[in-house]
Amino acid sequence: MFTRKSILQKTIQVGSSTLMSRVLGIIREMLTARYLGVGALPDAFFTAWGIPNSLRKIFAEGALSAAFVPSIVQTVRKEGRDAIGSLMTLGFLIFESMVLLICAWAMAYAPFVVTFFAPGFTPEQVVQGAMFLRILMPFIFLISFSALLAGPLQAVGHFFIPAFGPVLLNIGYVGGLLVCLWFKLPVTALCWFIIGGGVVQLLAHLFVFFRLHFSFSAINRHDLRQFGPILFKFFWAFLSMSVMEIGFLVDKRFASMLPAGSISLISYAMRFMGIPLGVFAVAFSTTLLSHFSRVSAYAPKRLGFYVMEATKVVWWVTFPAVLIMAALSRTIFLTIFYSEKFTLAHVDQAAGILQAFLLGLFFFSINKILSNVYYAIHETRIPGIFAVISVALNAFLNWILMGPLQAAGLALATTLAGAAQTVLLFVVLKMVFGFKLYFSSLLEFIMRYTLQVVAVGLPFVMLYQLVWYSVSIYLPSFFITSLGFWLWVGPLCLLFYVVVYATRGLFKTEVLFLE
Repeated sequence: MFTRKSILQKTIQVGSSTLMSRVLGIIREMLTARYLGVGALPDAFFTAWGIPNSLRKIFAEGALSAAFVPSIVQTVRKEGRDAIGSLMTLGFLIFESMVLLICAWAMAYAPFVVTFFAPGFTPEQVVQGAMFLRILMPFIFLISFSALLAGPLQAVGHFFIPAFGPVLLNIGYVGGLLVCLWFKLPVTALCWFIIGGGVVQLLAHLFVFFRLHFSFSAINRHDLRQFGPILFKFFWAFLSMSVMEIGFLVDKRFASMLPAGSISLISYAMRFMGIPLGVFAVAFSTTLLSHFSRVSAYAPKRLGFYVMEATKVVWWVTFPAVLIMAALSRTIFLTIFYSEKFTLAHVDQAAGILQAFLLGLFFFSINKILSNVYYAIHETRIPGIFAVISVALNAFLNWILMGPLQAAGLALATTLAGAAQTVLLFVVLKMVFGFKLYFSSLLEFIMRYTLQVVAVGLPFVMLYQLVWYSVSIYLPSFFITSLGFWLWVGPLCLLFYVVVYATRGLFKTEVLFLE
């Protein structure tokens, strides 16, 4: 049974695992910057790695969950968990066959694939990228199979292993970086460590899948008929869930025509924008998908209310996060990445790119929630169409903004395209599906919450300045110019959120899912 309390608990559970993954991700990016730096070779690696990694987020984690989870929830509710064995067999045969074909084609025509995604590469970069891609491409098969197994787990309220999977991947990645740095191994060795992490994640999903008494069984005619609509939903979910990742791929394609290192800088900036996006937005939307599917079955008119409350939660989390990360953007890269291979010029460029991405954090986050609302009511075409429009707008804006703003212009284009998608998703829910969305209540909440953040934030800014001054005098520079900076800034930011939560009654900014 999914209640407000269980939704918050599951979100925290998923978010905690994701936070652990993001912390490992920060360590990973710090080691990557020291191992690869910024330049032509890291651009080739990030392009090759970005292709299966983006396909994972598009094909596996996004579209498979959106198409599969509502059907599995319905089947488990009506017929029990034993009834999904045939669906799982069909899913494996159809989806994983598609993935294997994609992998085989990409590996066979690796130079063409790399050139398509990075038309500005030199011949040497194309050769390097193709070599990396041939090793990394099977990663999508391992992760998509894990995502398929995660569907039944989420349907019965088990979110830990699907959320902990990225932690296992990052452990393999970080371990690989440490070994490569210590023994000065080539980048191809790092690629094999990444594949190893994917194998470990798949084995963990298989173990829990069978332990929860799920299985694969013979295909029957009933499930064959049921799988047609699932494939139809998957196609449109593939488009709508992929918009952000396709936008990033489009950014990198344009970035390949900018000075060398632009792809690397965009990749580093995206990692930090992905911290709040993954820790909160992905965790919250993953938990809400099953809840929305149940509400749409017994009380569809209540969905509009839950959409507004979910929107409030997204704004509650992302608004302060944007302010804090934008203010500290330069410090982020200075304290974590600065080295001989990541210069002060790179720090300034990466900070500008991150700020442009952060402007879209609310839109990227709420789009995941809104897409799940459409999937819960079994409507996948509309968000798919809007995704295509958003990608086209992103490409057009890239063409306009890359000249005057360089790589930061590409990030800003992605933000503007995400905002346009948000508007379209909200408008159609209200105008076409008749959702009552309580916009006046949302606007009042945003105004009150802005006042609260300012009122609580000003004393914290003064406290930050006081602590910074004290630390700079009495403690080593490690606590100002290196990783030690985050040992006191991190708890300070957490304390800010605690105070905001504790004072919500004073400013009348209560949110349903946080109570």
